[in-house]
Amino acid sequence: MEAVRAAPIRLGEGAIGRAGVIREPVEVADIADEKHAVAPQTRSLLTREGMRSLLAVPLVRDERLLGGLVILRREMGSFSAEVIATLQTFATQSVLAIQNARLFVEIEDKGRQLETASRHKSEFLANMSHELRTPLNAILGFSEIMRSEILGAHDNPVYKEYANDIHQSGQHLLNLINEILDISRIESGRYELHEAPVALATVVEDCQRLLRLRAETKALRIIEQFEPELPQLWADERAMRQICLNLLSNAIKFTPPGGTITLAIGETESGGQFLSVKDTGPGIPENEIPRVLKSFGQGSLAHQTAEGGTGLGLPITKGLAELHDGTFELKSRLRQGTEVKVSFPRKRVMEPVPRIVEPARWLKDRQNSSAAMRAGAKT
Repeated sequence: MEAVRAAPIRLGEGAIGRAGVIREPVEVADIADEKHAVAPQTRSLLTREGMRSLLAVPLVRDERLLGGLVILRREMGSFSAEVIATLQTFATQSVLAIQNARLFVEIEDKGRQLETASRHKSEFLANMSHELRTPLNAILGFSEIMRSEILGAHDNPVYKEYANDIHQSGQHLLNLINEILDISRIESGRYELHEAPVALATVVEDCQRLLRLRAETKALRIIEQFEPELPQLWADERAMRQICLNLLSNAIKFTPPGGTITLAIGETESGGQFLSVKDTGPGIPENEIPRVLKSFGQGSLAHQTAEGGTGLGLPITKGLAELHDGTFELKSRLRQGTEVKVSFPRKRVMEPVPRIVEPARWLKDRQNSSAAMRAGAKT
């Protein structure tokens, strides 16, 4: 049988070759009969093994010939319609199995290629970060000394302005490097969460204080809608802070002077918690929402109405929310504003710790209770 398997099959030659041409089953009732379509090189091999009849069915997928199935039998005669139909069904299933196997191999190969590319990208970004941070730290440090005039006042006050511009530009570049590294870690699954109890209201209030000056510069009104006494979340505080800073800074950036920003935190219907940031900015056209959620993506109106940005804030926020098993929802209407809502599941909410009564207080309360009972008994 190994010799039969090793024999070459040519299209149009033999039973299986003819089945491939006509795309229909071909049966040979007597292999020894030279009038039947059996390749000469295989007829002697089959008869030597005692095979007297065969049935060949092509394997076809979308008009493409993939191969064929052959049944050999030690008896002469035609095959029944039931056997032919069964083999045709089996051939159809075999074609699907072959296609699935090929797709699986292709997906595995693509996965290995993507993994290699992701590893190379991460290595490149790590090296880039190191190479840029070293001189950047020196630039930030010396420009801070120069703008603060620690070693003495400048003879020309313009130099102080230049030093301030250098420091701000260096800080912007450092933030850009950090954002690129964060999105790279998130996309490659290498972002590590350092989880601990976190009060969402405290984080949001801290972020608002940090950005209050920017909001006041544009005469923006910030409205707080905080549900009181929310329990703590089990989360990464740095990531939570970054989520809030990204959303609030975006709102400040895109809201025109005199506009309103609404900050809301509270409990979801399922028992989780949410953070919502809503603005009265230009909004995002519906067809551009998928674009702004991609790395480095920005809407068309953003280029016209806002300060420059990297287009990484929303993708990073979405990625950090999903790392916390949360959801990210963006709603926007053109020229009416945008609302971004990040929700965290119930399993992230920590149960309130019961109040612990001090032993001395508990003993005193018990003594008072006993004294009251004795006084009641005497009366």
